[in-house]
Parts: sequence; C-alpha cells; structure tokens
Amino acid sequence: MSYLVAASLVATCLPASAVAQEADSTNVHIQSIKACQGEADPTARLACFDAAAAAIVGATEKGELKIVDREEVRKTRRKLFGFSLPDFGIFGKKDKEGKDEEEIQELETTIASVSGSHGTGYTIRTAEGAVWRIDQVPRRLLEPKSGDKLLIKNAALSSYFIRINDQGGVKAVRVR
Repeated sequence: MSYLVAASLVATCLPASAVAQEADSTNVHIQSIKACQGEADPTARLACFDAAAAAIVGATEKGELKIVDREEVRKTRRKLFGFSLPDFGIFGKKDKEGKDEEEIQELETTIASVSGSHGTGYTIRTAEGAVWRIDQVPRRLLEPKSGDKLLIKNAALSSYFIRINDQGGVKAVRVR
C-alpha cells in the first residue's frame, strides 16, 4: 500500500492550518480518481483517468506530491526516533485497518562519530545521522568510539537511555 504525501509536509513541520490545506490538496487527487470510477461511459472514464493520472504525475514532478510506501514510512520513523512530532497522519500510528501500529520503543544502531569527554559530556552521531547528547557522564561509562554498538530506549517522561556496547544505560537527549 502506498501513501500520498505532500513533499513539503514531509520536509518541514507546518502549522496545523497548513497541514489541513496540504491534506485537502492531496484529497483532490484521490477525489478525482474516485470520480472517474463512477463514470459509466468507457471512453469518458478513460479520459477521466488519463486526466487524473496526468495531474498526479505533474504534481509529483513539481515536488508538490510524494508517494511513500509503508517501508519508507518505517525508515522515516526510525530516523525521527527521539523527537516528539505532532501526528500529521503520515508517519502513522495507524495501519490500513485503522489499528495502532507498534510505536518504536528502542533503536539498535552503531556509533558513527563521537566528540567530547567524560568531563564535558559526549555528543554521539549514529549511523542514521541522528545526534544524541550525554551531559551527565557516569564514571563507570567506558569512552564511546566509532563503530560501537548503541541501543537507545524510551524511558519515563519523554526521556531516553543510551546503552553503549551493553554497558549500563545513561540518560541522553536527541539534539539533531
């Protein structure tokens, strides 16, 4: 199953009124296809579908519309793990039957780069490009290095714990 998504909505966080406008413009494409289905005359139906398809292709080429499949949505949700975003209905918490999809509770990845020290705290970039910050570094934590295994877990009150190479978890914040 594919999702029709306005490309500008994916790229930026828009105000609620803009989100509603974007959703309405996407619905225009779906409504035009639905209208074609009701056309009784085969020639008129084909012409209608051709016009609707041309409008969708044109909007896609202009960057006004993007078709996103379920796997792309999962990848995007993985990349955004650690951020609180409003529910635009596109990175979705609902599957095609309207049931809640399982929200990501933890993320396993690797460290791409590290800066900082025990005294100043660590800034860690993951393989996906996310940047996490550990401000209060416990003495027991061994210095993280590129290539280390990283497990990031949801914790209470919108906080996160990072576990580096199966060491004990430390509180971290997603910064980028």
